[in-house]
Amino acid sequence: MLYGAYAVADKLYIGLIIQPQLFALFTMVNILQVYWYRYKWSIYAVAFSCALLCISYTGLHIGIWKGIEHAIDKQQDSAVTFLGVLPAIFIAVGFFPEFYVCIKKKYVEMSSFFILLDTSGGVFSTISLAFDHTFDYVASITYLIVVLLDVVLAIMKLYFYIQRKKNNPGITSIEDTRDGDSQQNSFMVSSKAVTSAGSSRDLHNDLEIKT
Repeated sequence: MLYGAYAVADKLYIGLIIQPQLFALFTMVNILQVYWYRYKWSIYAVAFSCALLCISYTGLHIGIWKGIEHAIDKQQDSAVTFLGVLPAIFIAVGFFPEFYVCIKKKYVEMSSFFILLDTSGGVFSTISLAFDHTFDYVASITYLIVVLLDVVLAIMKLYFYIQRKKNNPGITSIEDTRDGDSQQNSFMVSSKAVTSAGSSRDLHNDLEIKT
């Protein structure tokens, strides 16, 4: 929302204005899907929540947009810079839970394709700023922070893959999230199941011979 309002106020390239609005739309759809499928909300509750979210988003977006536009007109550069950098800070903070989960589980669940797609979006969005009337360095921070954090995720994914590969040579894909311990445990469970099945079959045969 913050970056979308900044993009409108600063009159950036039209694609960069539409992009954050689409992200906000997809986010809202995902939130409503959670309440529809997981919490079994009624269609009326989902529709009411959708309307409430749209109204709230529109009001906040217009308010922030006009505030940034006023700051630009008054040449309050410090306020404009702060409001332009703030979305990048929120994005960076949003990555921290993902980093924590990855370090805790010792693998990155996010697919390599998604990381590549997200990184490419940040790179091309930054390049598109060069084709605008002037290159907006403040706006580029938001995209560059995404690229930087995606690269960190990619490095973590590769590192954890190499570590799992050492423990379990059977892993052939970087998308395989198994580790050596889980593979060994599954083998032990399978062995126990086979042994149990064999013992039951032998007992059945003994009973047939006795009868």
